[in-house]
Amino acid sequence: MRLNALAREWDVVVAGAGVAGAVIAYRLARRGLRVLLAEKAPWPRHKACGGCLNAATLRALEQAGLGAVRQLGQPYAELTLASGKRRAMLPLPQGRAVSRRQLDDWLVSQAVQAGVVFLDTTQVVLRAADRQSSRRDLLLRHGQAQRKVSTRLIVGGDGLCSRLLREDAPGDLQVADESRIGVGATLDEAPAFYGAGRIHMACAAHGYVGLVRVESNRLNVGAALDPGWIKHCGGPAAAVKDILRQSDFPCWSALDEAEWQGTPRLTRQRSRLGSERVLILGDAAGYVEPFTGEGMGWAVAGATELEPLALEAVSAWRPALIDRWTSRHAQVVRSRQRSCHGVAAMLRRPRLLRASLAWLEAVPASVAPLTAWLNRDYPRNRQEVR
Repeated sequence: MRLNALAREWDVVVAGAGVAGAVIAYRLARRGLRVLLAEKAPWPRHKACGGCLNAATLRALEQAGLGAVRQLGQPYAELTLASGKRRAMLPLPQGRAVSRRQLDDWLVSQAVQAGVVFLDTTQVVLRAADRQSSRRDLLLRHGQAQRKVSTRLIVGGDGLCSRLLREDAPGDLQVADESRIGVGATLDEAPAFYGAGRIHMACAAHGYVGLVRVESNRLNVGAALDPGWIKHCGGPAAAVKDILRQSDFPCWSALDEAEWQGTPRLTRQRSRLGSERVLILGDAAGYVEPFTGEGMGWAVAGATELEPLALEAVSAWRPALIDRWTSRHAQVVRSRQRSCHGVAAMLRRPRLLRASLAWLEAVPASVAPLTAWLNRDYPRNRQEVR
């Protein structure tokens, strides 16, 4: 759709078509709202990600009306976790491994079928707020073209690099100095060692690397690495290979030829998740290193929890909605992120991790409570779409 043919007034404009943005757009369109979903990147696009939908995330997607996601990618039910010479094999509740290119494209297609209007290669820029107005103006920029539109609510799901609130709330975003960055690639060929149905995770002092087979038997590689280590090694491929070698995992030449995607520093948070007629969710609302495989689960849970507040905001905006959403997000998502942050802290202590692996090998019964805790359900909101 051309910008000059686009409607000027919307109920909701969602910035960012990742998991959080696509799910909230889908949910609100099913409520009968006029929803525009804008994505700054060309579509479909690759994204650095571990590529795993764990059991809790699959249940959350099913509760959101998106249970057909189970048809994507490949199932997995095991984890090989390694650090140095120490290795443990852990059974997992069945999840799905799928590349972000396929997953995000599918979620957007579901949103479009629900009535969402989707634009790619389009940036959302806020105009100055008028607190006397029942709407907020914004600019949609597509190349050299731009169009002014207005909406009752803007939902910011534009990821770690979000700039949506840079004018409304300058300085609110806090990024942890010691945080790692994410890198990822999807490869057509890989050693048979990395078989389907199992996540392989190699951990070392400077980061960790996860590998899992996704659709078409391709191998998804996702890593969280110290930026200085990447520079020391001469690039992401060399840094990933070094960590694989430390755990006696196979390396192969395609890693050097892969098209690596990257992220900014992962661990970050905001003190307030919105501004005038704007509510923020997903990675833009705060993030930590997602070693436990919950990254996409946080996005789905956040979108589901935001839905009733978004409906309120469209009906009658009140500034108190920002504080209510900030509090609810902390209860549902930030609490899970704090748990993940604790696990990530252990990964920075290789001796402690290897001792933990030894315990898991020696006492297999200790695995079940851990995996059950990691895959516990997210809360469900009170206004679920049937």
